[in-house]
Amino acid sequence: MKVHLRRFEVQTTRSTELINITKTVKEIVKNSGVSDGVCLVFSLHTTTGVMINEAEPGLEKDVPNFLRKLVPEHDDYYHHHYHFKDGRMAVNAWAHLRSILMGLFAVIPVSKGELVLGSRENIYLVELDGPQIRNVVVQVMGE
Repeated sequence: MKVHLRRFEVQTTRSTELINITKTVKEIVKNSGVSDGVCLVFSLHTTTGVMINEAEPGLEKDVPNFLRKLVPEHDDYYHHHYHFKDGRMAVNAWAHLRSILMGLFAVIPVSKGELVLGSRENIYLVELDGPQIRNVVVQVMGE
């Protein structure tokens, strides 16, 4: 079995946004040498998400709006009372809770050296506490 691991950075620009990373993931799979197997796309951050959905501009706006309604920023979260050793307060509980709902990874089949995605399916990194530099790991495993 072959295992190919790559890590890449994504610079986000807004507090909540969807970044289409499909092209980068497809390139990694293509260069992995894996013909048939699986691809794991994983975020290294607890205030992000990874999802697969349609690349449609309205939907790209609807997802952040839905998350804001589901987990509002202005609430009395316990996490907001946490103090770091350097004196800063944690005030991003909503981002962690949204991340729990989104999930931090996606697993996609690989066949004949390509991702097996539906005709409208795209892979997104979902920023929930930006803007920041985010790290995504892609591991391709198989024969």
